[in-house]
Amino acid sequence: VSKSACGALFRQFLHKTPIGYLTEYRLRKAEHLLKTDDQRITDIAFDVGFPSVSYFIETFRKTYGLSPNRFRAARAKNKRE
Repeated sequence: VSKSACGALFRQFLHKTPIGYLTEYRLRKAEHLLKTDDQRITDIAFDVGFPSVSYFIETFRKTYGLSPNRFRAARAKNKRE
């Protein structure tokens, strides 16, 4: 199977590119860590596979509407209430 055929099948069944799928997976892992762990944002970004912290923060913000720090703070505030 060629690279392009594999990519077409991937998009056909999952409705996203392989890179898009991987990014979503990494963001879900980061979300889980932000909710359950007190690791630094930098460590989380690298642990889930983002090549840079700034790209992680930008991508997280686009997806969740909040920076990772604000996401974590909002989660902590909701837990206290």
